[in-house]
Amino acid sequence: MEKEFDTFDDDEEFEDSEKELMDEPLEEAAPIVRDYSQRQILIWENDDVRREACLEVLTDLLVGATIKAVATESEALDQLEKEDWDTFVVDFYTEGVSESEFIKRVNNYPGSILVAISMGPLTLPDERDPSKTELLRRLFDMEKPVVPIHG
Repeated sequence: MEKEFDTFDDDEEFEDSEKELMDEPLEEAAPIVRDYSQRQILIWENDDVRREACLEVLTDLLVGATIKAVATESEALDQLEKEDWDTFVVDFYTEGVSESEFIKRVNNYPGSILVAISMGPLTLPDERDPSKTELLRRLFDMEKPVVPIHG
């Protein structure tokens, strides 16, 4: 089976054909619409600068999500009692976080997602880089748990 190719008798015919192609609108890839409006995300980070950076990056990235950031473990534990959260964000590089009471409770929190990220290098300009944005966003694109949290 032979493949047919366009052949042109002269440069003018080629230019006319090229012009027609250039006039056609380019098909743009439609952005993927993500709905985070039902997500309840709690961030625990002791460092003020890192906490604010993480909150800013995630708020920008996960449009519509309810996101709260707290500074202390006691605030985080208090939030576990007050609100229903489906996702928890912590930095395991922070001393004491991995063996904290908060992490123990989160691990037993029905249907929750624990996202451990290093908040040190987190900056909004970097996270607007599509390659980095997609990697970070994938951590939050798991299906929201359907298990009732408080009975």
